Parts: sequence; C-alpha cells; structure tokens
Amino acid sequence: MKKLMVAAVGLGMLFVAGCSSDDSPATQDSPAAQGNSATPETAAATTSTAAQPSGTPGVFKVGQPVDNGGLTVTIASVETVPAVAVSDGAGGYSDRTAPEGRQFVVLDADIANGTTSAIDLSCGTTIGTRLLDTQKRQHNVIDDLESVQGNRPCGDQVAPGTGGEIRWVFEVPADAVPRLFAFLNEAGPDPTAVTVVDLSVS
Repeated sequence: MKKLMVAAVGLGMLFVAGCSSDDSPATQDSPAAQGNSATPETAAATTSTAAQPSGTPGVFKVGQPVDNGGLTVTIASVETVPAVAVSDGAGGYSDRTAPEGRQFVVLDADIANGTTSAIDLSCGTTIGTRLLDTQKRQHNVIDDLESVQGNRPCGDQVAPGTGGEIRWVFEVPADAVPRLFAFLNEAGPDPTAVTVVDLSVS
C-alpha cells in the first residue's frame, strides 16, 4: 500500500494543479499517508492517459471505461448515503449506519479483466483505490468490502478475459463531497500509474 500512498498524494497535487485555484497542500482523512509529497508534474506523469479525457488532462468521467495496465474500470454511479446494506452473518443483509458525523460514499463499478491473472475484487490488492473529496482529503475503502450487498465473497475471482461488478464503499466525514476517484493496478506493467475519474456532477 506504500506505493498507493505516494501516488495518492500525487493525486492530491494534481487536484490542486488542475481542479482548484487553491494552492494549499492536500490534506487526508488517513493520517498514515501524511508526510509524502509530489509535484504536479510527477502526478501528471504517473496518471494514465489510455483513454481520451474531458476537462482536466488525465482525468476521466463517470461512465467512461478507463484502462490501467489491462484492467478496465467504469464507474457507473456515485452516491452519498447514511447507511449501506451488509451481511448479517445469517444469510441476509441489514443496514450499517455510518457513525455520528460520518457518511458513506458508494461507487458502483464494472471491471473488465484484460490481464493474464485472476483478480479478487473484494479482498485482493491488485486494484488500489482512493477517494478524494472537495476539501482534498483522501479516503480508503472500508475493510470488509466482501460483506457489502452485491459484492463477491473473498476468493471469488474474476478470470482473465471476463468481468465483474464491485461496490466500493468509503466512510467519510459528513461534510465530505466526493470529487475524484483514483485507482492503480499493482500487477500492471507500471504499478505506480494512477488513473483518475472525476466524480463531480457536470
């Protein structure tokens, strides 16, 4: 995850350079990533440009398939909700309400595996993800993605040449507004290349 930390900080600098007139440094919801830095030029260099972006160079839109090292991710929808349905451990689902002062950001995505290896969408480490809000804070997915309704159980892998769906859930402050989503392919030819999707409503 260290590579993702460095790349994600670069994402914050990209946000400053291309999506905001505020020159203040990016801050993060995850304190473990503090202390890393990157220039806007470095961030732009490590951002995938495999598809034609619109708006900021290297940043893609919701609904647009974006490739990173053979993994194609399409963010189908973005939603901010107070609760998500998770496994109740007895074969059903119940709502998990965000703690006081928090909320969930839910990204529904389609994944096409164009690599030569199977990937575990819920529990694997191949796809590193990060959410950036409008205050430039960075957020990680929840630990138990496999428990979220609609997600595959751990070990249920997507074979090469096939696809699957994933519901990425981020627990964020109640005032957070999702702005950018970033992912990298740690098994790809360039495991530090970050691909960025603009989550804002145009």
